[in-house]
Amino acid sequence: MKFTELTIYTNTLGSEIVGGIITAAGISCYSTEDPADLQALLDDSTVPYDYIEEGLLDKTDGETIVRVYISCDEQGQAQLSRIKQGISAVEGDCYGRLHIEENEVDDADWADGWRQYFHPLEIGEKFIVKPTWEDCKPGGRIVLEIDPASSFGTGRHETTSLCLRALEKLEVKDTSVLDMGCGSGILAIAAAKLGAKDAMLVDIDSVAASIAEDNLKVNSVEERCTVLCGNVLDDETLASKVFGKEYDIILANIVADIIKGMAPMFYGSLKKGGVLVCSGVIGGRREEVENALKEVGFIHLSTDEDNDWVAIKCTK
Repeated sequence: MKFTELTIYTNTLGSEIVGGIITAAGISCYSTEDPADLQALLDDSTVPYDYIEEGLLDKTDGETIVRVYISCDEQGQAQLSRIKQGISAVEGDCYGRLHIEENEVDDADWADGWRQYFHPLEIGEKFIVKPTWEDCKPGGRIVLEIDPASSFGTGRHETTSLCLRALEKLEVKDTSVLDMGCGSGILAIAAAKLGAKDAMLVDIDSVAASIAEDNLKVNSVEERCTVLCGNVLDDETLASKVFGKEYDIILANIVADIIKGMAPMFYGSLKKGGVLVCSGVIGGRREEVENALKEVGFIHLSTDEDNDWVAIKCTK
C-alpha cells in the first residue's frame, strides 16, 4: 500500500499546533522529533544514560520535526488537504518555518527493506548467526537462527558478540543458565545449543519476550527454556520466580545501572564456582561496574573489550 510521508519543520511551540491540526484531520498517530526533549534529558541528572549515538548531540539546536503517514486514497487526500490548509492558516514567525515536505513510500519497503542488510555472520570460534530466510554453510559452527527484525540481539552489536565470545569459552554442558534482558533470546539459544540443560529468559519488554519464544521454537530448544516478562526490580513475585533457584551461568546483556542494581540478586542466585557475564557496559563505566560487582562478593575473572563496549566475567 502506498502512503504519503508528510514532514513538517517547525519549533517546539509549533509542534503542539501542528499536532492539533493533524488530530483534527482525523489522524491520531504521528511522530515528533524535538531537540528540546533531548536537551532536557541530557540536563536531567536523575536520568541515567551510558551512550549517546554519534551525531545526535548535533541535533539539539535544530528544528522540531513532525512526521505523519497518510494513505494514498480518497480519504487520505482529504486528510492531507485539511492538514495543509490548517498549517497555512497559522503561518507565523512564532511557529518556525512550517515548511512541508512530501514523499511517497510503500509499506513493503518497511516490511522487507531491511532484509538486504542481514546475512550469516560468524562470531567467535563456534557460532554463526543467520536470518531465518537465508541458508548458510556452517563449516562446523553452531547455527543460531535469529530474525533480526524482531528484537535486540542479532550478534551484530558488540555487546551481544562479546557475550557469545565469553559463553563459548565456558563449560556449558548440563548447566542451568539465566539470560537476563534476553531480547531475541540469542544468548539462551546459544547456551542451549552448547548443551545447557535448562535456561530461564527474562525481559522487561513483552514484545521481546514473545519474539524470544518464537526464536526458541525456530532453533528447536524451547523444551529446555522458560521465558518470563517483567521488571524484577519492581515485581517481587517475578523476582522470586527468577531468583528462587541457583544457576551455573548468568548472562546479563543490559546496562551499567541495572547491572549494579541487580548485582546482589545475581550473587545470591549464582552457584558457588558459577560464572556471571555482564555486557552492555560502555568502556567509561567499566571500573564502576567492576567495583560494584566486587562489593557484593564477586571475584573478577576477566574483562573483554570491543569498540569501547566491555563484557565483565566474574565468579562466586
